[in-house]
Amino acid sequence: MTAMEKEKKQIIKEQDIIELLARIYSRKRFIICFTLISFVVGIILVFTSIKQYTAQVMVSPESAESSSSSLSSNINSLASMVGLNFSTSSEAIYPLLYPDIINSLPFLTSLMEKRVSVATKEGVIDTTYAYYQTKLQRKYWFTTVIKTPKRLVKKAINVMTGKNKFSGNPDVYDPYRLSEAQLQQIENLLGKINVFVDKKTEVITLSFKDPDPEIAALMVQYIEEELETKVVDYRIRKAQKDCEYMAKLYEESKVEYEKAQADYADFVDHNRNITLERVQIERQRLEDEKDLKKTLYSQWAQQLLLSQAKLQYNTPVFTIIKPAAVPALPSSIRRLFLLAIYTILGFLISVGWVFLKEPFTAVIRKLKAD
Repeated sequence: MTAMEKEKKQIIKEQDIIELLARIYSRKRFIICFTLISFVVGIILVFTSIKQYTAQVMVSPESAESSSSSLSSNINSLASMVGLNFSTSSEAIYPLLYPDIINSLPFLTSLMEKRVSVATKEGVIDTTYAYYQTKLQRKYWFTTVIKTPKRLVKKAINVMTGKNKFSGNPDVYDPYRLSEAQLQQIENLLGKINVFVDKKTEVITLSFKDPDPEIAALMVQYIEEELETKVVDYRIRKAQKDCEYMAKLYEESKVEYEKAQADYADFVDHNRNITLERVQIERQRLEDEKDLKKTLYSQWAQQLLLSQAKLQYNTPVFTIIKPAAVPALPSSIRRLFLLAIYTILGFLISVGWVFLKEPFTAVIRKLKAD
C-alpha cells in the first residue's frame, strides 16, 4: 500500500467521523430532550427508591471430629476395654448443603414466625416478621405499579376457577399447607437472604437485606441460630437416641441390682445360723444372681458414659467470626451513580435511534410493500 493510498483512507475515515458528528448535531434537539427526560425519570426512580441495609454474619462450623482426634482414640480405648466397637464416625451435613437447608420451606416458614420490633408512628410494635413484611414494611411504588396488573389478573383467574379457596389459617405459616399469598411472602423473604460458602475454608457468610437496619441485623442473627439448631439436631439425633436408650437400660439394671442386693441381704439375715444344705444352695444362688446383676449394672454404666461421650463428640460447634451488627450505611448503589447511569443510557439510546431510524424505517416499508 502506497503512502497516497494510506492518506486517502485516512481522509475517508475523517470524513465518516465528521458525517456522524454532523448527523448527531443535526438531531441535537431530540438527543438533548431524550437525555433530559431520562435524567428526570432517573431522579424520580432513584430518589423515591427505598434504601436497603444489609447485615452479615460469618460463622465457621467446627466439629470435634475435625478438631480433636485424641478424643476419638480415648473413646475407642474405653470401648475396647469393655469389649465394645464404639465407632465415633457419624454422618454429617456438610457446609455446602447449608444453602439448601436455608432455602427449604420449613426453614423459611420458621423465619416468618420470628418476633421483631418495628418502630411506627403509633410507637414500637412487637410482631412477627410475616406481619411486618406484609403490613408494615415500606414498599417501592414502582415495583407495586408493575406487579399490580399481574396480581389482579391472577386473582380474577383464581376467582373464576375457584383456586383461591384456602381453608387454613392465613396467619400461620405451615410448610405443608401454604396459600398463594403466603408463598409470595416466602419468595420475597428468600430474595432478601444470601448465603455464601467458601469451599476452601468452609466459612459461611450469611446476609440479610431489609429497609430497616435493626430488623436486618436481627433476622440474620435468627438465620444463624436456626441453622445451628438444625445442623446440631441432625448431627446428634442418633447419638442422643442411643444415649437415652443406654440411660433407660442403666436405670433398669440399677433397680434390678438393688433388688438382688436386698433379696440376698434378707435371706442371709433370716438364715444366719442355719447350716442346712438347701439353705446354703439358695444363698449361693442369690449371691450369684446379685453378682450377675452387679456385672450388668457396671457394664451399662460404662456404656452410658461412652454414649454421653459420643454425644458430646458429635455435637458441632459454630464459631462466630463476625457477629451480627446493625448496618450504619445502606448497601444499595449510590443514588448519584444510578442517576448518572440513567442519564448516559438515555443519551446512548437517543444517539442509537438517530442512526437506526432510517434503516429501520426502510425495512418496515419494504415489508409493507411485499
